[in-house]
Amino acid sequence: MLDYIKNRLEKYGGERITFEILESEDIDDYGVVEAFILFVKKYGCKVAIDDFGSGYSNFTNILRLHIDYIKLDGSLITQLNKDENINNMVKGIIQYAKQADIRTIAEFVSTEELAVLIKEYGVDFSQGYYYGEPQDPKYYGLT
Repeated sequence: MLDYIKNRLEKYGGERITFEILESEDIDDYGVVEAFILFVKKYGCKVAIDDFGSGYSNFTNILRLHIDYIKLDGSLITQLNKDENINNMVKGIIQYAKQADIRTIAEFVSTEELAVLIKEYGVDFSQGYYYGEPQDPKYYGLT
């Protein structure tokens, strides 16, 4: 797979590509992940940690991996207006990300209330049903 990715990046460049890495207990060797990230960044790619705030996410690995984006897990976003502890945790993650020059993306933004709230918290980007349903690539003429 690495040879294929290298071939495509050498042919087309990587300035418009973002790789999303799902941090989980299955990652045994962060050195391998770090090497991959450094490799794709040489081609101008960006890297995001997906579902941050759930499972095995930790700040030490975020610093080590030199990522560009943290995608805040949807299970946190959907509970923002219901749980003060989650609110505090999300605010802390956003503050940390800003200080580390990492952009934030909120997943599962499904209502105007959540969209307003995450904007107030300083989230950089958001995605979810509030903005639109996922579309088949054919919809955009991409097939």
